Amino acid sequence: MWSLSAAKTFKKCQRQWYYKNCLANWKAKDPVRRKAYLLSKLHSISSWRGSIVDSVISEVIVPILKAKQTPSLAVVQQKATELFDRQLQFARQHPLHQPGLSPSQIGSDFAVLHCMEYGGQIPETEIKKAKEEIGQALVNLFAMSEVWAELKTSVYIVSQPPLSFSHTDETVRAIPDLIAFYADKPPLIIDWKVHFFGVYRAWMQLGIYALALSQGKPHKGFPKFSQWEVTEFRLWEVQLLTNDIRHYELDETRIVQIDNFIAESITAMQLLVGDAKKATLNPMDFLTASSPEICQFCNYQSICWESV
Repeated sequence: MWSLSAAKTFKKCQRQWYYKNCLANWKAKDPVRRKAYLLSKLHSISSWRGSIVDSVISEVIVPILKAKQTPSLAVVQQKATELFDRQLQFARQHPLHQPGLSPSQIGSDFAVLHCMEYGGQIPETEIKKAKEEIGQALVNLFAMSEVWAELKTSVYIVSQPPLSFSHTDETVRAIPDLIAFYADKPPLIIDWKVHFFGVYRAWMQLGIYALALSQGKPHKGFPKFSQWEVTEFRLWEVQLLTNDIRHYELDETRIVQIDNFIAESITAMQLLVGDAKKATLNPMDFLTASSPEICQFCNYQSICWESV
């Protein structure tokens, strides 16, 4: 199972990729594999802030739009604040290593923070800033008339659908933030971004989403869109804190770039892992990050350092 996030992790630290994609397993009897799974749930405060915004869009705004109603900024902000407060309360307790902890049973209140696991406290200034930025992201979203015009005129809208397609005998997995379908124009794929430093341009990420939608098996309920070529799909990177929308389209050159990137990444992983079963892999066979900063913010510090 290949994904862009896994490929990025593999490139910056093979051992981190191993812990997340090979070792971590909720159902395994081995306590180390279960610990790796729980550690994979850790958020930085920045990524947690983004997950709150994603959740509110998916679970509050999209259902209202699907009901052909207009969401209220005040209601959405209230829902975001309530979710933020509930998850923060849970994160302060940090029950990550309690026997029998089940994230799925806890549901939307579940949140665990990297700073609690490896520092024992949550910086209050960062919490205050995160809460303010969630509010600002939603204010900016509601002010984006171009986005609302597209969402309100869609015939079908879906949030975070799991998509997949086959590439070099491997499965490529992709979960776009939002897809909107139309009666008379090609699908629109949106990726929400919640950060101030939008240096990285998400055209490849959105391109992979487009290929997954085009080449994979459509979900039940998706309208027909076969009349549109993947090069006609509209791809939007919506920067919710900088109030910027970046528009992309695929062309043959970019499709080849994506195809080569996936193939090279899959090959590198296969050469390292081979046909070995996950349980037989040795973490020492995987290279570690060359940057101390990557280690500093890694979720798997405790089990990685124990293995040295």
